[in-house]
Formats: sequence, structure tokens, C-alpha cells
Amino acid sequence: MSLDREDIRGKLDPDTHAALKAICDAEGVTIAEFVESVLVPVIRRRVHEATLIVAGVERAGKTGRNRE
Repeated sequence: MSLDREDIRGKLDPDTHAALKAICDAEGVTIAEFVESVLVPVIRRRVHEATLIVAGVERAGKTGRNRE
């Protein structure tokens, strides 16, 4: 059984929203589909970058613990 997908909410100025709607209409997608297609790759990249940073810091012998 898979988890339900979470909904997100954001606010745009009317002119930006109109431009977004026009882009989505031109691409034949909904605003939700467009936003997901833009956000998911960014989120995945940022999580990947975070794992690389953690691995690099651990290789350098840093644990993030300042107390002994």
C-alpha cells in the first residue's frame, strides 16, 4: 500500500499566476503537474547534495559533535 501524495500550497502575484497558467496551457498540463515537474528534480538534487556533503564531512573525520 502506498502513501497518499501530499498537497502543497503557494501564493503568486496575479500577473505571475496568469503567466504560469499560460505556460501550462501551452504545455497541455495542469498547474499542479507543472509545479511537480519543476519541484521534484530540485528536491531530489538538494537531497543528493546533502548526502554528498555528509559523506565528505564524515570522511574528513568530522562528526558534528562538538562535545567530548
